[in-house]
Amino acid sequence: MLNTQEYLKMISYIPIPYICIEVDEINKIKVLDINKRFNELIGDKIIKGKTYSIDNIGYKEAFLEIDRHIENKIIKIYIKDIKSFYEIEIIKISENRYLIWFKRKIDIDKNIKELMNGLGGVIWLKDRDGRYVYTNKEITKGKYTTIKNMIGKTNEEIYPEEIAKLFSKGEKKLIKEGKESKHGLISYDGKFYNGFAKLIKDENNEILGTIGICLDVMENFAYNNQLSAIKMLNLISDNIPDSIFLKDKHGVFRHCNKVFAENRNMTKEDIIGKTEKDINTPHDKIKKYEIEEKNIMKTKSKLISNNSSISDDGRVRYFETVKVPMLDSNKVVSGVLGISRDISHRKEAELEFESLRMEFFANLSHEFKTPLNLIFSSIQLMEAITKRNNHDEEYKKYTNIIRQNSYRLLKMVNNLIDSTRLNAGCLEYNPQNYNIVEFIENICDSVQSYAKEEGIKLIFDTNVEEKIMAFDLEKMDRIILNLLSNAIKYNTENGIIYVKLDIDDKNLNMSIKDSGIGIPKDKLEEVFTLFKQVNNRITKPSEGSGIGLSIVKSLVDLHGGTIKVDSEEKVGSEFKIVIPIRLCEENYVSQNAFKYNKYVENIDIEFSDIYTSVR
Repeated sequence: MLNTQEYLKMISYIPIPYICIEVDEINKIKVLDINKRFNELIGDKIIKGKTYSIDNIGYKEAFLEIDRHIENKIIKIYIKDIKSFYEIEIIKISENRYLIWFKRKIDIDKNIKELMNGLGGVIWLKDRDGRYVYTNKEITKGKYTTIKNMIGKTNEEIYPEEIAKLFSKGEKKLIKEGKESKHGLISYDGKFYNGFAKLIKDENNEILGTIGICLDVMENFAYNNQLSAIKMLNLISDNIPDSIFLKDKHGVFRHCNKVFAENRNMTKEDIIGKTEKDINTPHDKIKKYEIEEKNIMKTKSKLISNNSSISDDGRVRYFETVKVPMLDSNKVVSGVLGISRDISHRKEAELEFESLRMEFFANLSHEFKTPLNLIFSSIQLMEAITKRNNHDEEYKKYTNIIRQNSYRLLKMVNNLIDSTRLNAGCLEYNPQNYNIVEFIENICDSVQSYAKEEGIKLIFDTNVEEKIMAFDLEKMDRIILNLLSNAIKYNTENGIIYVKLDIDDKNLNMSIKDSGIGIPKDKLEEVFTLFKQVNNRITKPSEGSGIGLSIVKSLVDLHGGTIKVDSEEKVGSEFKIVIPIRLCEENYVSQNAFKYNKYVENIDIEFSDIYTSVR
């Protein structure tokens, strides 16, 4: 190894700043040599031959890097006293003695520019007047921009007016208000960008200009996931005309859109981070929401509800709200997402359609019943003429066919009209106090001939002989006749029908059970649905529109009762009706509430689709 003097003499001629030092045990250094270039760099602040404390000497960053266990070391560090990065080489020349070379100043501006050009986003530097001082390569991919036509120019000199205003608006506001930074989501050329701009100031806090960056939301989603997701969510939800909100599992609003806030006469800031109670939601609604949302999170199922409100102009507004559980990647419930939509236009259309439908069926009733009445009158006349002229039974046979099919048409018309009235809520309900046992027994007796004609035995049984209760006699007649006609129609040869009444102080319990073809298990829920016909035409030919049982259920509902069905294929069906026993305010009991002629006609109409010669 060269001795120190020889080494120093040899390198003193090299035009690179260097210093040779000796380090002792108490963290002090003695300057053994220093060349002219080093003095030019540091400004004669370190003198040859003197001893300094490392903590107090300038450029200590270089001396702190000395490691006695390594022969030489190359580092790149920032030297605070000269405000620059330097590449430094530390060489151990003897025990406790080191030579430190300041080999080269690192052009940090060049490195920053290289870094900026390597980033995927659009980056720029502008002076306070909005002129571009520097841009990276990404910005030149636009159809209006090249590096050559940007430097020294403003947005207004580069872009069309509308785009220039969009780009300059945020920065001008930033400089005017003196804010440190501004960020936001902007759209340009079909893409969404997450933009950020910051003021550049000197040591006296004077504004020199701005520096900014725009990242493509989708391309940089992995790097800016959370911020981009939140901004995109806000952008999308605020442009949707429906009310949107998100609550966590504790009922705290974590997000809502502008429409939701405006519908509550609030801002988003008034709502997010608070509960329904915090924003003064009425107590009854709070309880309703809590019950709904706890059930949604517990069952992990959605809920659809409808409600209405009165707007400021007095108009009724209808809303449909859908609430669904929010699930994380592990299927754990984290809250409830709700979307509420104004369906007033749909409701208005439905009401208008309902009005048109009612008008249509009113006209239909008139158009069908008028010719049917003429047909019935003609039948009576033909029968009278036949009887007077002693014509054979052949005439009677054909008049019966005409009458029966006319009744079938009348039944279909009545069912259509009544189903429409029931759906519209305008079917009259006229209860009277009457003996329900006598009423139902008379109906059963009246249809015995139809049952016998089909080879079916009809059995009536009751636990009491008399029970006065309030019911609409005509509606109850429709209920019993429809169920009995079905029991006959779908029964088997030599079958049985049981009609059983079990009456207590509170309810009329009625069962109509047959030994017929039955109903498939997967169809039981559909039997009371309008226009759903559950037939097995191979086993039992039948006619029907799928309206009757729907009307039966609605008529039972009018009486405040319930109806359900139990059935098994090839075994039979049982319809069970429960109607609460009530009395009208009138003290009298109707003795002749249902005229015989009307009674017989209803049977003829209801049983018109059972082909029989009974008459």
